[in-house]
Amino acid sequence: MGFFDSILGDDSKNAPAPASGDSGKSTNPFNVQLSFSPLRLSASRKNSVQMLVRVKNISDESQLVSVDALLPKNCMLGFDQSCINKATEKRVGDLKAGASIDVPIEIFGANQTKEGNYGLEVTVYAHYIGYEKVIGYIKKNTSLRVV
Repeated sequence: MGFFDSILGDDSKNAPAPASGDSGKSTNPFNVQLSFSPLRLSASRKNSVQMLVRVKNISDESQLVSVDALLPKNCMLGFDQSCINKATEKRVGDLKAGASIDVPIEIFGANQTKEGNYGLEVTVYAHYIGYEKVIGYIKKNTSLRVV
């Protein structure tokens, strides 16, 4: 009757124990939100937009944090004014438990930037001791609109 008890909702004392490694708590130490200021980038003009990566430490302990961002290789967008650099890393440092920090990342357009939606991939890493070792990470994808 254990099978029907799990379907019909009998008491939880007869429920099987969770599998090892599945404690019900997420192993992700961060809550990440992405926003742009201004919301769009102008096409065919030299201008820039600031992507704001808001990282909140939702774990119970302090974390050493870095933020990576990637742009598509086949576009005239970049993390420098010449639009050559398509990847950037910002080393944030130690983030206390429950604290949040805003990491600004500047994205540049050029005279040859075409209209469209361009995908961005942002990865927030938790490191161990130094920036060489990674404990965990979370990836977020977003798109930048160019009009």
